This record gives sequence, C-alpha cells and structure tokens, in this order.
Amino acid sequence: MESQTNKHFQVAILGGGITGSSIFHTLNKYTNLESICLFEKCADVGLVNSHGSNNSQTLHFGDIETNYSEEKAKATKSASEMVVRLLKSLEPKYENLYKKSHKLALAVGQEEVDRLTTRYENFKNIFPELELISKERIGELEPEILNGRAKDTPLAAFYSDKSYIIDFGQLAKALANETKNNSQKKIDIFTNTKITSIEKDTTGYKITTANDSFTAEVVVVSMCAHSLMFAKPLGYGLEYSILPVGGNFYTSARKVLNGKVYTMQSGKLPFAAVHGDPILNQETLTRFGPTANIMPFLERNDLKSFFDFAKSSLTGLSATLAIVKVVTEPTLFSFLFKSLIYELPYFGPRAFASVCQKIIPSLNYKDFKNGKTKAGIRPQLIDNKTGKLIMGEIEITGENILFNITPSPGATACLKNAAISSKKIISFMGDNYSFNETAFNTDYIK
Repeated sequence: MESQTNKHFQVAILGGGITGSSIFHTLNKYTNLESICLFEKCADVGLVNSHGSNNSQTLHFGDIETNYSEEKAKATKSASEMVVRLLKSLEPKYENLYKKSHKLALAVGQEEVDRLTTRYENFKNIFPELELISKERIGELEPEILNGRAKDTPLAAFYSDKSYIIDFGQLAKALANETKNNSQKKIDIFTNTKITSIEKDTTGYKITTANDSFTAEVVVVSMCAHSLMFAKPLGYGLEYSILPVGGNFYTSARKVLNGKVYTMQSGKLPFAAVHGDPILNQETLTRFGPTANIMPFLERNDLKSFFDFAKSSLTGLSATLAIVKVVTEPTLFSFLFKSLIYELPYFGPRAFASVCQKIIPSLNYKDFKNGKTKAGIRPQLIDNKTGKLIMGEIEITGENILFNITPSPGATACLKNAAISSKKIISFMGDNYSFNETAFNTDYIK
C-alpha cells in the first residue's frame, strides 16, 4: 500500500490540457520545487478541449483576428511567439505537432475593404511581415475564393505566411512526457483520476479523487469550465458565472483552401466569425466553423455535467439574471439564434454552407458530406454584478490556490500564462523557492 508521504506534493496541478501541462512543464524546468504532480481524469492528457478535433488548431497572433484591439494584438503576438519557440525545441523529437501555412483575413465588399485598409495602417508596425493584398494576389494564393464570385465584388485581405496549425492535445502530451521523463524531482502524472473535491486542511489542501486522496501545499486548478465549480465551495469566484459555449465544425470533403482564411469579425462578440482551416495531418480536407451554441453543460458528450454547470453558475438569482441578460443582448442573441439554425437536420448544412460562401462562393452543402464534428466547450465568464461577458482567460487567485479558466485564445497563451502562474506559486512557497525568469526568457523570449 502506498504511504501517505508518497501522496503529498508541494504543488498539484488539476487538469492535463495544454494549460495544465504548460504549468507542469514550467514549474519543473524553471523552479527549484521538489515535488509536482499532474492529475487528469482521462486516459491521457490533452483529450478534452485541447484535443485536435475540439478546436480550430490555430495559434493566434492577433494579426488576422480583426476584433482584437492593438493592445490585445501585441499581447497575443508575444504569447504566440513563445509557443513557436517551444515547438522548435520539441521538433527534433516529436513529429506531427504542427504545420506551417499562410493565413488571410478576408474583407468582402467596400465597407469591409475600407475597414481593413484603415486597420492595416494601425497594425503594420505591430506586424511588419503583414501585407495588405489585392484581389489578384488573393486569387493566386487561394483560387477558390474567386471561383464563382461576382467580378465586381471588392476584395482585400491581410496576408501572412506566419501561420501555425497545431495539435494542442499532442503538444500537451509532449510537455507532460518531457517533464515526467527528464526530471530529477518527484514528478507524477495521475491519469484516469477524476477529482471529486478540494478541501483546505493543515497541509494545504486535501484532494479527493474517485478512488483515493492526496495532499498538496499549493493547488492549481486548470480544468477549464470546471475550474469555477471547484472555486466556489472554497469561497472564490463567487462574483462569476459561466456561459458554456459549444459548437461544431463542418468539414468539406474537397480541399478548397490552401491556408487559414478568417473573415472580418465583430468586436461586440467573443466568438470568431466563420473561418476556414486546413486540418493537421488531413490536408485533403477543409474545416469551417465554428458555430456557437449555448449549452447547459461543462463538457461535451457528458450530460451529467449539467449538474456541474448548475453548481458553478446557477447559484442564485443574481447569477441566473446575469446569464439571461447576456444571452438576450440583441447582438449576441441574433448571433446565437442563427447558430442554432446551423445545428438543425437538413436545414443546418444548407444554412451554414451559405455563410461559408463568403469565403468560398462555390461551396455547397453537398461538400459537407463528411458531416460535422463537435467542438469543445468554451467557458465565457460573466460578471454577475454587471451582467457582462469577460473576454479572454482569467486566473482566480486564492490562498495557496489558483483557478484557471481559459476560453480562446487560452492555448495560444499557455506558456505566457504558465510563467505568470509559476511566479504566483513560488510566492506562495516562500523565500526558499524561486522562478528562474532569466532561463525562461532565454528559452522563450527573443
């Protein structure tokens, strides 16, 4: 029987997606902590929202995401460049983690062309390699964008050859493996281990699983939508609720794009406008999406996670009213209503194909004979007091405990956020422990 000593760790990370695995890697390599463990409920890490079929496999730079402010674009660029350096360091050993391609932000119609042109003047200094290209150049790169389109339609696009298609699930697995196999510390990974509760105790925290219990001085909860559910019983995150957003991708059976193509986006919406993406290791296919649907679950394919949603978000009148206020906001309500139509049998593929024709005019619902795949749940946080969405990822800090909630572009910011979390963890541990920021910066910041 394993002794309780072997079940105690200085830091326990709960959740083996790309966020949790990045923190696991960073704590091991850049701190002098002595014992760290990673818990994952699935048979391996990276199998839920980080899995390649549950997201668009996009490393966001902030250049073709036309709803980003200049400030957010700069922050996203710095975070993405860290991931690029990580990929390069793993490349000799791990295959099929990523592929490079080009990418476009496509403006259709004079109003969008004018808006993109103005944006280019503001963003070209942030992204010196970004080009504003004409219709003719678009046609050279992506012939199907022009095929079947009215010749007098104004077109322009941002173009960059700095696009990375990444399997974040495989990247999470690589980080976990490297940490486990190349450490002199007490390092453990517990898979097939579902967390049932986290309680404060004399050692720090008691972590109860379906079959056992462990203790840790510091806990990091990186369980995406489930993080808030575990925060609230401990008195943290009471001011928040979650709007769980799931969606689907439709896959074209014929290859219609050579690279990623985004359309112009609305700054009022936290969800990406329709875009077309090559699929890593399935280069003959093109995936379009995602749709966005409100779902009262914290995980796709798990109806029992409705009760987890209720624990995290339906915790009182103010929380419920905040969710209602967000969903009924006219712009968002219209967007969600249209997305609901895309899920209907018969009508859905036809309606969504017509939306995708903004990118590929010749696209037909028959091209979607491969059907649709389910995307993961994206937990959009709501401020219960204001009844407004909080854009982007957030980390709730408690007493020797952190809770990470990471909707898109959380995967892009995995290393940047891991460094931030690691510094907080070291501050919990006291003066005898440190984070080697110089070494981290040498590895990931030019």
